[in-house]
Amino acid sequence: MQGGKGPVDAQRSDDGGANDARAAVRGNEEGTLLYIDVQPGSSRPGRLSYDQWRKRFRLSVGARAEDGRANEEAILRLGELLELAPGSLRLTSGRTDRQKTVLVTGMVPDQVLGKLVPHLKDGSLPAGRAGQKGGSGP
Repeated sequence: MQGGKGPVDAQRSDDGGANDARAAVRGNEEGTLLYIDVQPGSSRPGRLSYDQWRKRFRLSVGARAEDGRANEEAILRLGELLELAPGSLRLTSGRTDRQKTVLVTGMVPDQVLGKLVPHLKDGSLPAGRAGQKGGSGP
């Protein structure tokens, strides 16, 4: 995006944008805190970008923000992207807000970035089960 407004993909640099996105992850005693903005009701679900101004990953989901559906889809999509079971991810803040903090257990910040940053290049997540009905939870 030109003009410096709105979300953009992480800068294309030798590190693939990891330095820009590093502000969106923080280690703690339980794992890694991941800072995201969820865009519910999107016509382009699965789109992942990095908002350099808010210092958060931005994730588009198809579900509407009703009865926690957008939160559920966001956790499923992040789990697929990070190759973790949804039970390894827990929403710690932002249940009713677009800005959310997700605890990722079992991964350190560099591992989380290593999984997320490559998907910023094309702006989409791999196809998978997220947003589909059925299946069992953890």
